[in-house]
Amino acid sequence: MNNINENKYTEKESDSNNLESQKISTWITYGGNVLWVPVIALTGFGILFVYSSSSVYSSQHFGTEFYYAKRQAIYLIPATIAAIIGAKVPFEKYYKYIRHLFFTFVLLTFATHLPFIGKTVSGASRWIALGPLPAIQPSEFLKIFTIMLLTWIFTSSPGNYLKNEPTRFSNLIELLLLFIAPIAIISQKDFGSTVVVISGIVAILFMNGLPKRYFAGIFAFIVTGLTTAILIEPYRISRIMTFLDPFKDPLGSGFQVIQSFVAVANGGLFGRGIGESQQKLFFLPEAHTDFILAVITEEMGFIGILVLAILYSVLYYAILRLVIYGKNHRDRLLATGAFAMLVTTTVINMGVVAGALPNKGLPLPFISNGGTALVANFFIIGLLSQISRRIYTENN
Repeated sequence: MNNINENKYTEKESDSNNLESQKISTWITYGGNVLWVPVIALTGFGILFVYSSSSVYSSQHFGTEFYYAKRQAIYLIPATIAAIIGAKVPFEKYYKYIRHLFFTFVLLTFATHLPFIGKTVSGASRWIALGPLPAIQPSEFLKIFTIMLLTWIFTSSPGNYLKNEPTRFSNLIELLLLFIAPIAIISQKDFGSTVVVISGIVAILFMNGLPKRYFAGIFAFIVTGLTTAILIEPYRISRIMTFLDPFKDPLGSGFQVIQSFVAVANGGLFGRGIGESQQKLFFLPEAHTDFILAVITEEMGFIGILVLAILYSVLYYAILRLVIYGKNHRDRLLATGAFAMLVTTTVINMGVVAGALPNKGLPLPFISNGGTALVANFFIIGLLSQISRRIYTENN
């Protein structure tokens, strides 16, 4: 009798273990908190190298070598709150007010040009600064709400978001109004972020099944718009010429790119060691923001870049799984837009540091110094984790 009871207990325990193992397998397969593993690792990596790349500059200008690293660490508090909001507030609440959110941040993005409100840095007005409050960059959130609005437009008819097949947009006017976002961002002289938000829009259009014949027109429209934006701003033409031949003006427009080349070359296989970068000693401008990857390469070499590449690959693979396995059309479209924008930002930043692309002024996600970008990126991951949780729940 005791043997029978023991066998039953063993079978129940085995079934329980198998069920738990299956749940863990499902959780990993469909993204799960795998999203947060590389994000946390990249963020920790970022704070370390914000300190390393800015310590000398911070000491000279602010009397403490921890100035920028401490600020970046403090921004983890609102970033964590944003992630929780993104993960916990039901999507229905966001989509109920998505038009209001979108137009609010369009206005805030244009408001950066107003005196006493906007803050100009290096000739670009991208921040809102009100008194003692930290400056914020509204365009970072405008990018997110743009892809959310587009997602809502394609799925706003009752029940459309539950369909597995692509749906047609329900309001042509609202679709056209989406292009206010790139216009608002390009007005800030932020060409890189304009490309990023356009990449999110195009990716969603493609995922939603827009006929290929329309993409030729869209592509021509985008190329015409971006070309015009380049031609009307002399500094953009200068950046392209510098990209083609940075050594033509080594002490002027080509200085930053050349110093990036030197940092990368000095890194070799294993790097000089953390904290041992030569280029951060006032040779490489924007060492803790746009060109932080150059400092990482110099200090950690090819091995450091390989580690970063693995972390980003794990993160973007997890997001891609959400695109594939999303439980409704709305979730898949949102994951597609987020994937496109994050990947585009990463590729552009790495391309600029490597000299493969003209300088665009984009931060490396989760790594570069920048409070608003960190908060916005955590919010995106929070939204994606909500999609992941829905997949996991419905598969168990």
